[in-house]
Parts: sequence; C-alpha cells; structure tokens
Amino acid sequence: MREIRYADAGIDMKKLVLCFAKKLWIAVVAAAAGAVLGGLVYLAASVVPEAERQYQAMAKIYLDFATDETGEVYQEYNGYTWNDLMATDPILDVTMQYLPKDYTRAEVVSATKAEILSDLRLLTVTITTHDIDRCNKILDATGQSLMDRGDAAKEFRQITVIQKTEAALIAADSRMAQAVAVGSVIAAVLAFIGMLLYYVLDDRIMVAADLRQVTGAPFAGYIGAGERLQGDYEASLAYLRKKWGRIVVLSVQQKASVTEEKWQELHEADGVVLEVAYRNMHAVYLGYLIEQLTVRECPLVGVAIAGADERFLDRYYGRIL
Repeated sequence: MREIRYADAGIDMKKLVLCFAKKLWIAVVAAAAGAVLGGLVYLAASVVPEAERQYQAMAKIYLDFATDETGEVYQEYNGYTWNDLMATDPILDVTMQYLPKDYTRAEVVSATKAEILSDLRLLTVTITTHDIDRCNKILDATGQSLMDRGDAAKEFRQITVIQKTEAALIAADSRMAQAVAVGSVIAAVLAFIGMLLYYVLDDRIMVAADLRQVTGAPFAGYIGAGERLQGDYEASLAYLRKKWGRIVVLSVQQKASVTEEKWQELHEADGVVLEVAYRNMHAVYLGYLIEQLTVRECPLVGVAIAGADERFLDRYYGRIL
C-alpha cells in the first residue's frame, strides 16, 4: 500500500475547476447571504437609540454694525469672538430669560456654536441637542437675545434674524452600500476558500489520476460511462484475462465488506480487478483494501471506476465519448 501524502500528490487543477464549476451556485448564494448579513450588521450598528440621537437647528443673523467716533465701522467681532461671546453673561443671561426654568446654562453653552463663515456681517448660529423641542427653543431664545444685544450695544445699529431652520435629525453618513459590498465579498471569498479546502482534502475516487495515490496497478477503464469508454474497459478486461488467466472482478464501495468466501476466491484467482464505485470510495480506504489483497496474496492486476459521471468525464477528457 502506498502512503498517501496530500502535500506531495499535487492538485489536479482541471478536476478542481470542474468540481468548482458545478458548485459555483454555493459562492453566489454565500455572496447574497453575506450582502444581507452585512447590511443587517451595519443597520444594527448604525441605529442610534432615541436618547442619543442629535437634532440640529440653524439661524442666519445679520449684524448691522454702527460707527465709532472716527466714523469707522466697529469690526472687532469675528468668529472666535462670537463663539466666546455666546457664553458670556451679557448674552447668556438674556438667553436664559427666554427659556423655561428647567434649562441650564451649561446645556445652552454646550449646544450653541456661533461662527462667521465669510461675511463679517453674517453670523451663523447652530444649536445641537438630543431633543428636538429643546433645540428649537434654544435657537429661538438665542436669536431673541442677539436681537436684544443689537438694541443695547453701541457697536450695532441692529441685529436681525434673517433665516432660521427647524430642528431636524442629523442623518448619519450612510455606508450601507459599502457594508453590503464588503459582506458579499467576504462571504464569497470564505465560500471559495471552504470549497477549495473541501475539494483539496476530498480523496474520493473520480478519475484515473486519483488511483495513483494508492496503487500502481494498471487502470483498466471506466464502467457505465458511455459506449466508447465501456468498450475500452471490456477490451482491457479481455486483455488481462488473456495475459493472466482466470480474473476475478471485485466491485467495492466505501462501506462494503468482503466475505471470507470471496477472499478465498480472490486468493485462488490468477488476477484481481477492482471495480471502484465512482465518488463512493475514499483513496484512504481503497489503500486499506489493496493492503488486504496483498496480505492475502491476491494478485491485483487492474483497477476500474464504475458508475462514473459521463458528462463530467466528457468535460475532463475533452469530449472523447
């Protein structure tokens, strides 16, 4: 019996590709399942609990600056100054007066952002909170406070709210398409790797090359796989009988056992031909049976494969049937 070494046996790439082609639907199904799973995982991870959702409202404030004693327009206010000014008492105190008692100064300060984006006369105020109603009320109170500031401060003729938006949920950056694509690719790759490992480790007998792992006995042919191959097998069997004499054919499957009477018949024969069931016999077990033939002094003169897939062999050998 030959020792089976998978690392040294090599890979029959044509057989591997043909087996892959028959199971390609597995990779397609895996890719579809991976896409669905990737989308569900992303959806579960991206859904923000109600208490953690953020709402945002914005107002555009027009600043009509007054002139100083020299006739120059007051221009000492900038984006950095306004962001700080919103938290100072002259503005924040008035803002708090326009809000219910349950609002805190810290809440208002943390929710408010004021910046000059381009024009010094145009102030953008953004309010961000976890509650849509509180967001709107803080923006209204802030706008009213700034208009009061425009009436009271000498630096301004007037401050006017020229545009305001209602609070809306801040939409997260959707990566659903990427999640679906990544899930699909990962699942397909894992399916291919799984199939590759399966077929590389699958030692079931399918073609003549699989027999070389365990025996050097001549390959007698295929049985029941088209008229031409069937004829080749019958011719090979006739030649072996002419050469060796009385040949006993032993049909074997993975779970089949050999009776003592059959062993005796095999021992007394001039030669034994094994008919191995297609895809129903592992090379390891076949090696065990061949070793048993050697121990019982049963001369193995040929091996054949029975019940082979005619279409598979047609593709494997290049349409010879």
